[in-house]
Amino acid sequence: MKFILKLLIFIGILFIGVAILSVYWTFYLPLPEYNSNVQLDGLQQQTEVHWDPYAVPYIYAENEDDLYYTIGYIHAQERLWQMTLSQIAAEGRFAEFLGEDLVEYDIYQRTLGFWETAKRIEAEAPDSLIHIMEQYSAGVNEFIRQNESNLSAEFTLLDVKPIEWTPTHSFALLRLMAWDQNIHWWSELTYAYLAEQMDFYNFQQLVPVYDNQYPTTLSESESSGFASAAIPFLETELEFRRFLQKKGTQFGSNAWAVNGSKTDSGLPILAGDPHMGLNIPGFWYEASYHTPNHQISGATIPGFPFVVLGQNEHLAWSMTNIMSDDTDFFSEQVNRENPNEYIVDSVTDSITTYQEFQTRKEIIEVKGSDDEFHIVRSTKHGPVISDIHPDSSLGDKVISLEWMGHEVSQELWAVYKMNHAETMGQFQDAVALFHSPGMNFIYADRENNIAIFTGANLPIRDYNPLMFRDGWDPSYDWQDTIPFDQLPHKINPEEGFVAHANNKMHTDSYPYYISTFWEPPSRIMRINQLLETNNSLNVENFETIQNDVYSEHARETTEMILPILRSGENADQVQTALSYLENWNFEYTSTSTAASIFDLFFINLSRNILVDDIGETVFDNLARLEHLPVTIISEMLKNNSTYFDDKNTSQTETRDQIVRESMVQTLQQLNSEFGSEPFEWRWENVLDFTLRPPLLGEASQNPDSPGVLKVIVNNLFSKGPYTVSGNSMSINKAQYSWDFPFEMHLGPSIRRIVDFSTPGKSQSILPTGQSGNPLSTNYGDQTNLWLEGRYRFIYQDSTFFRETSYQTMTLSPN
Repeated sequence: MKFILKLLIFIGILFIGVAILSVYWTFYLPLPEYNSNVQLDGLQQQTEVHWDPYAVPYIYAENEDDLYYTIGYIHAQERLWQMTLSQIAAEGRFAEFLGEDLVEYDIYQRTLGFWETAKRIEAEAPDSLIHIMEQYSAGVNEFIRQNESNLSAEFTLLDVKPIEWTPTHSFALLRLMAWDQNIHWWSELTYAYLAEQMDFYNFQQLVPVYDNQYPTTLSESESSGFASAAIPFLETELEFRRFLQKKGTQFGSNAWAVNGSKTDSGLPILAGDPHMGLNIPGFWYEASYHTPNHQISGATIPGFPFVVLGQNEHLAWSMTNIMSDDTDFFSEQVNRENPNEYIVDSVTDSITTYQEFQTRKEIIEVKGSDDEFHIVRSTKHGPVISDIHPDSSLGDKVISLEWMGHEVSQELWAVYKMNHAETMGQFQDAVALFHSPGMNFIYADRENNIAIFTGANLPIRDYNPLMFRDGWDPSYDWQDTIPFDQLPHKINPEEGFVAHANNKMHTDSYPYYISTFWEPPSRIMRINQLLETNNSLNVENFETIQNDVYSEHARETTEMILPILRSGENADQVQTALSYLENWNFEYTSTSTAASIFDLFFINLSRNILVDDIGETVFDNLARLEHLPVTIISEMLKNNSTYFDDKNTSQTETRDQIVRESMVQTLQQLNSEFGSEPFEWRWENVLDFTLRPPLLGEASQNPDSPGVLKVIVNNLFSKGPYTVSGNSMSINKAQYSWDFPFEMHLGPSIRRIVDFSTPGKSQSILPTGQSGNPLSTNYGDQTNLWLEGRYRFIYQDSTFFRETSYQTMTLSPN
């Protein structure tokens, strides 16, 4: 990409030409002084911020206005570059700041319409919420005003000026995050494409099977060739994520809560560890809030003033992705007589009804070049995504996308209500306001209640939405949404615990469609096993569970393949694998050789089964969401699928033959890539983990990048490589891309444990650190603790002052 090359050349010249003084101004001057007195315009009363050794701020304010103003100031102080990137992404302004090569990304972002949606959400937000967001924005902007010449290094390196923060940016960031969590449509496009190429029987075998699977049906009208034209839309999404170092699926999570019947204290304990792409600085920013009427602590997100995962004096919660399908693709027929119109109904009463496209003219400013113009067209379903990559094969048709995230809903208000809830009923009412992205809220309180509440806005459909729908048939229009009280939920179950790991929660008696794709049951099965068998749980047990590296998927698959490997003419060729797999405890510890053998084998097996039938490109698209091939291949192994036969050969291959050949291939690869001795294949030598920053991290990995850039990014901005335990199917998730095994890029973005028997403090750990400045001592200072499965305390009350050292920043009205 031209932009990357330009970026490499610019940074290389900059670093060669600058003096030591410039390094000082760029890197050291922006570091905050935590023992200080600061005068701020906009603050009403004096506020104190006490910083613990990990730079977690404990904010003591006299009123809410000052509290939210202060956290805005602090977010900007620690993470302004991260916030600025989110502003540029939400508004679609990359070309304006970074050059003409990024115009395509701006067109993509503006077509999806995050900024336009945010403005509609803001217009309907409660006045009290707007007031809070204005206070937060004022705090951010006051930091920018006071520190325009002392900003973090990325602003200098990329010649970018900070953008004034507004409430609209917070609403837009929320929708941007909802889109990051919305990856169900990746699979929809891939499966729609497959359905166009294959007969029904072979296609059906590729649809993941879960208990009580919602039926998949096809008709001739659903195989219409539109998926091929939409694949470039998916490719742009994936390229954009790589550009921003958003590798991984960006979703996942474990969370569970037990009531007092299962703890040694007789009081509830809650745990949560959301799984997200791992880069530096991290996604979360921890804080503790204190006003005369309220106190709460937990994880915030720079850009939002509220605690997103946390606990107050009464209750605590965590979140997991429900894996919902809230996106559909439609083929739309353009009026042949008037290209400004499309057909909205050609079915009812045999009368064709037309409607004009809604249009929005986007002016894209381009750094160093002329402005570019793009027209965003929308139908009643949503934006016309085929205009991003026009395709003549569509003829007089276009493709539109309908996403529930384009609807107005007030998630920020919902989270504010959660922060201030005092009872389970109040918390449940707050969850009812949370619509996008669809999330499960795992809950516990001091009254010994535990629950899972689903917050989501999901359309009611009477069709399978895997395929493209005819936009001119009103029977496919979304008419209503699933009522909140009919979404899946659990409240105080008899077993004394609730848990979710992106698994399917409902049964075949559930009347509504929620999704086709779920995470394999490996993690939830393990969590349930560990919780069911212990009625005297404590925090130490929860720590062990969160760091558990056992894989139920590996156990089940290994037990299926071992009899196959023991028999057959090439059994002697796989003897090394047999000796390790037969003695494996199915744990992905750093010293496990069996773990490496199994994982590479499963990738090879999946490729050997599927590629000859669906092709390399489609297989790669399928494998980008690892839970799909894991579920599909596991089912094929059980059922001895016809897919084991290689279409490219004249003979008929069997399941056992493909399994044995895949294992031979695996041993040859391990021998070639890691050494001839099996001890060299241990998991610690195979899987690695490096934290890299957005933009600079991607640029430094370019083969043409200057050596000086590689040195600076690898030794200053990046952290690692590290040895990692775990796997994508273990509770302690360590996911890598099948495109580039074995570089871990997704895992627990935070680990939290709340024990109601010690209400003054909870346990937490981040994979990075609080600071976004690479020269700060709090930049990546928690990584080793996180890797070792250790925790630190975050305090809820005055226990903080007795148990830890701290520095104090006093903020005073100017």
